[in-house]
Amino acid sequence: MKDKYENITREKLLDAWIKMFGKAPAQGLSRSFLIKHLIYQEQVNKSKGLSTSSQRLINKLISKYSTASELKDSDVQVLNGFSIQAGTKLIREFRGEKHEVTTLEKGFEYRGRFYKSLSAIANEITGTRWNGKVFFGVAK
Repeated sequence: MKDKYENITREKLLDAWIKMFGKAPAQGLSRSFLIKHLIYQEQVNKSKGLSTSSQRLINKLISKYSTASELKDSDVQVLNGFSIQAGTKLIREFRGEKHEVTTLEKGFEYRGRFYKSLSAIANEITGTRWNGKVFFGVAK
């Protein structure tokens, strides 16, 4: 599918985007970004949705946790508008190494140590200052 877009002009990519999404993309998006998202959306449009077993599992989880009020406040970390239940594992591969963080009631656990923030963990992993929410993909 990538070949379909690889050799067309940026103008034609923008036309394809408008046809696919019904509006122009944000300014400044790279050619690579446009192509990847057009291909992804084509795959979504071609698929018939989730498999029966996946849908059954989602329905089971929905019925188990039908409302957020069933969760105690102590069971949930709130990160940039996302609620993350204690025990949730955040996984990130960085420079070929897998890093796994567990969300706790008040903080995070990484490699057997407690941290108050994801940023502290991201800084330890990378050796530079990072927004932890961005590094672990829970915020843009």
